[in-house]
Amino acid sequence: MKKVYLIAGLTLLMAGCAGPNPYRAPVEDRGRISPPAPAPGTVVPAETAPGVRVTPLGQAPVIRAQRSEQDAPVPVQQPVQQSTRQAQSPAVIALLETARKDSSGGDLRTAQNRLERALRIAPRDPEVYIQLADVQRRQGQFLQAEQVALKGVSVAAGQNNALRRLWQLVADIRQEAGNAAGAKDARQKAAAY
Repeated sequence: MKKVYLIAGLTLLMAGCAGPNPYRAPVEDRGRISPPAPAPGTVVPAETAPGVRVTPLGQAPVIRAQRSEQDAPVPVQQPVQQSTRQAQSPAVIALLETARKDSSGGDLRTAQNRLERALRIAPRDPEVYIQLADVQRRQGQFLQAEQVALKGVSVAAGQNNALRRLWQLVADIRQEAGNAAGAKDARQKAAAY
């Protein structure tokens, strides 16, 4: 009986090997010589098909469908202050609160690290610039503090309350750094808001 099974198995094996191989190995034709690849960073002109014209995007006008009155957004009533300010993310709010606690507890280095992280998350939030510049001022880093506050001034365009606070902070930084004339100038700018 074993011999019958063995002969049947060998017959099936031979029949399987005798048929066409569906798993052929790919063969690469290396008879043709192709031109060498251009060096990285080299500009290669594209081959254009007849009747095809390529126009750079910078020169083409941007066309979009006009809105109908049905598609027009419904105006939302917002306070004037909020219309120019982005909403703070929960992560930034948490970082600002913990930085305030660290700062009031005297841990200025930890507060600075938290505020720098908040700045990476929300680089358009003037409150982050105000707190970071104040912490740097309290550490005696007057040059960095003034630069951060002035960057906050450029970010806070249109937000009068933040601009007033930032210019007042610049005045305090300059006063502590020994620049009385610069502090007077910054106070005048703060009073304008």
